[in-house]
Amino acid sequence: MRYFPLFHDTKGLSVVVIGGGEVAARKLTLWSRTEARLTVIAPRVVPAVDGLIKQGRVRHLAQFYHDEQLKGHQGVITATDDPALNRTVSEHARARGLWVNVVDDPQSCTVITPALVDRSPVVVAIGSEGGAPVLVRSLRARLEGLLPSSLGALARFIGEQRPRIMEQHREPRLVWQRFLQGNGLAWRADTPDRLAQAEREEDAQGRLWLVLSEQQADTLPIAALTHLQQLDAIYHLGSVPEALEALCRRDAERHALDSEALAEIAAGLKEGAQVLVVLPEAAQDQWQSSLAPFKPTTFVSGAVCP
Repeated sequence: MRYFPLFHDTKGLSVVVIGGGEVAARKLTLWSRTEARLTVIAPRVVPAVDGLIKQGRVRHLAQFYHDEQLKGHQGVITATDDPALNRTVSEHARARGLWVNVVDDPQSCTVITPALVDRSPVVVAIGSEGGAPVLVRSLRARLEGLLPSSLGALARFIGEQRPRIMEQHREPRLVWQRFLQGNGLAWRADTPDRLAQAEREEDAQGRLWLVLSEQQADTLPIAALTHLQQLDAIYHLGSVPEALEALCRRDAERHALDSEALAEIAAGLKEGAQVLVVLPEAAQDQWQSSLAPFKPTTFVSGAVCP
């Protein structure tokens, strides 16, 4: 992974855009949805940029570019129709320690603008390190169709309720899991009632999941992906395959599986934990009797088997 995705706090951020044409207009239109302070530098601007200027979202310096104009900004976007000028701006920005995005020239960038699916405050960013823009656009279109338009409203509701749930419940994550399982990903008129119901229900029962380390992660059933993202702990004999590790909840605790771990697993399940055990196929018979009291659910190709 060459480019690491980060979400940048734009409050108080000052960004300068070099160029006033249609490409610059698209960049400014996107950035105008943020809280950044925007400045465009160009002798002339197209009507779309002029509209943003008249709305007060963009400050305009009707000048030709020179490097002193970068002073006081934290980020630079260069979107002129002159590739040589764009590269020069990039060099100037790097020399000043500023991040820079050069349109259609990934090698001159220190940051790349991803394709966005905006359900603020939920934002999905998709990138390909600048190498497959058509693929990225296709993925974005698919996600636009999958994610409900009211997802942002649901996220705001959850954000408002989260401090109270954290304070009032011993296992707040289990409350949210029950709520989302019943409510789904859309805001509904009865969403507050569904949260109240999730709070009234008893803590979810713990569950032990079992997967063999030889199994190809891409053959796991779709239902397994949801459970893997809800894990509290992973116990493994040997290493966890990289492809499987990528599907699991990052915050889940990782432990080696041994005889002492059985008591930890039992205690966790009693508290409602979701636990995954990863075993080599050769060790399955050896551990079968030890794990049997926990009634493990096995992930196999295309199915979930009790």
